[in-house]
Amino acid sequence: MLADVIKRAGIGFLIGIAIGNLIAFMTGSSVSGGVTFASKRLLDMAGGNGLLAMILQSLFSGFYGALCFAGMSFYDIDSLPLAAATALHCAVIVVFYVPIALLLGWVSYVSEILIIAGIQLVVFFVIWLILYFAYRKQVRELNELTRKSHSKTNEED
Repeated sequence: MLADVIKRAGIGFLIGIAIGNLIAFMTGSSVSGGVTFASKRLLDMAGGNGLLAMILQSLFSGFYGALCFAGMSFYDIDSLPLAAATALHCAVIVVFYVPIALLLGWVSYVSEILIIAGIQLVVFFVIWLILYFAYRKQVRELNELTRKSHSKTNEED
């Protein structure tokens, strides 16, 4: 299981870098007439060094992506109910989103944080619903197979 978590985190890190830099590019700042993959806040923190700001942007957005993807491993724990796995995954994503988004300058206001957190909660509820109905269907199919197997066994006796 640890190997799966590490693999997911690695994939998430790369995807996080791509998405984070896309967000930063869309909301990026100008440096010497060019656009950089970093917000003004991050550029200020990096002392105006565009390269350092882009490296920090990549590292922190990659870290966030790694957390998001590694968090999917909660669903692999058989003893963890679906609702608990979904809640834990959501909590990891929302809790780490706030400081990273503030640091990277993706959001500036409490209202923006609340809107993004609300969107994340809705997305997780939809994910939970989809998984719930998919698992429910699988359980019904397994119960039907078990019922058929038992009826065949009883007919043979």
